[in-house]
Amino acid sequence: MVLPLLYGLGAKDFLEPKGFLLLTCQKCKSTGPFAVFDSKRKVTLYSIPTISVREQMVLECRSCTQRFAVPPDMRQAFLDQVLTEPELLARLRNASIASIGNSGERTYYQTLQVDPAADPEVIEAAFRRLAMKYHPDTSSDPEAAVRMREIIEARECLTNPNRRLSYDRSIGIVRRTPGLRAEDI
Repeated sequence: MVLPLLYGLGAKDFLEPKGFLLLTCQKCKSTGPFAVFDSKRKVTLYSIPTISVREQMVLECRSCTQRFAVPPDMRQAFLDQVLTEPELLARLRNASIASIGNSGERTYYQTLQVDPAADPEVIEAAFRRLAMKYHPDTSSDPEAAVRMREIIEARECLTNPNRRLSYDRSIGIVRRTPGLRAEDI
């Protein structure tokens, strides 16, 4: 008697982190760190333990979250170049890549003194608070006009959803859209 096996029951991809590479994205053309993963497709067959059915190396752009598969013949060349997180940070500091946000200039979030995950209402409240403090008509600070221009520029960028998304990517912040839950459908 032959028992039928149900193929595909419990199929799942597993990502095993390998490290980072500094590359230029083919999609968004930004230069910066890519996360390197080994992607493994595992399938659980009825009454049989999980087995690996496919394995490949994947690169993920940290700016646009686009993933690229590495051809098997190039796998070892990429593995030889993979950096650990401390090595990546040291190399980025030495290269002074501005897209990471460590260039010495303040980000718009630092200018408005808000968290990068702040809601638009929080950004607007921070703008109002700082505008009252640094408005050239009310402040005795000689740099008030310059500071006020910075605050206005930061607010204009962070209150426009499209500009904010683009700005976040330029400083290395990746916002992923949350997945749908069953109750949302």
